[in-house]
Amino acid sequence: MNEENNQERKRILWLDHARGFVMMFLVITMFLPKFLREGPARFFLEHPENSTTTTVMNFFDIGAPAFILIMGLLMPLSFKKRKEKDGVNKAVKHVLIRYGFILILGLLIFIVDGGTFIKVEDGSPVIIAGIPVIRWDVLPTLGLVGIVALPFLALTPKVRALCASGLLIFYQIMLLYGGWREYAIESIHGGILGTIFGFSALMIFATCIGDFLLINETYSDKKKYRLLAIVSVSIFIGGILLSFIPGWYPNKRQVTLTYILISLSSSVIIAYVFILIDTKVGKPIIGLDSYGKNFFITYIIAIVIEFTITEIVGYEIDLLLGLLIIALITALVILMDKKDIIIKL
Repeated sequence: MNEENNQERKRILWLDHARGFVMMFLVITMFLPKFLREGPARFFLEHPENSTTTTVMNFFDIGAPAFILIMGLLMPLSFKKRKEKDGVNKAVKHVLIRYGFILILGLLIFIVDGGTFIKVEDGSPVIIAGIPVIRWDVLPTLGLVGIVALPFLALTPKVRALCASGLLIFYQIMLLYGGWREYAIESIHGGILGTIFGFSALMIFATCIGDFLLINETYSDKKKYRLLAIVSVSIFIGGILLSFIPGWYPNKRQVTLTYILISLSSSVIIAYVFILIDTKVGKPIIGLDSYGKNFFITYIIAIVIEFTITEIVGYEIDLLLGLLIIALITALVILMDKKDIIIKL
């Protein structure tokens, strides 16, 4: 196997391991009972208290951004290969179907849960800043960010990054002066506005990183990784410093600008750790590799199980049931890996 193929193999390994880590973390925390998330463990296993208005974030808060980062990293390469194989129209159609399915699935859960897309109080729709508050959560977020990011793939990575920066700055201004902070507080994940302007900006940034790491041939892998580390640490420090400006605090529920910057850079740094590991080890890590290969379908399976048990059946997941579900999902992804079954949405 020549050096180029070896580099490509490592590139796939660290991606599988990084997204496997994110997916395993989300599955474990999804099914752990609440009492295990309190105390010092809360920093890693649960959102901060008063999450809608808190002025701080923790490690657990970067779960959704890390997931979006992994999706965005692969998006430009996947789109490029499909475009070369089937043409632009089919490539665009594939992206729309994939992310549209995720978006619709997320919205359907709301219908099953409450029968409406709009948040209602005392029989009337909740309207803030002249906008009805749409019921929202992580699954429709994951679907919508892919659809929003799609047209930006036609731009160069530098222009794309500028556009994403513009979206973030505009959203932060609206949080401060346009009444959108109150809208975000009434919703989940910043609501549809936080997704369009906050999480979608993160997705667009992720496609720029994916372009640089997986498509750009100007730099060697070693130089790419070094630049990635330097820029990520710089963005992390910049996000921390900006958070001292009044009203610019990092808050996951509001999807503030500093939250996106800190989450994005932290997620990239975690991915960089797996780059370093795979550069030295160069072989699959059992468990992480399996979760990484089927990370999206695994997440949907976990969401459906959690929703069915807690919302439809109405049963609170205890420690024994939680551990059983985690073990079953883990066994399933390892079995799929052993059978070379990879399900791509």
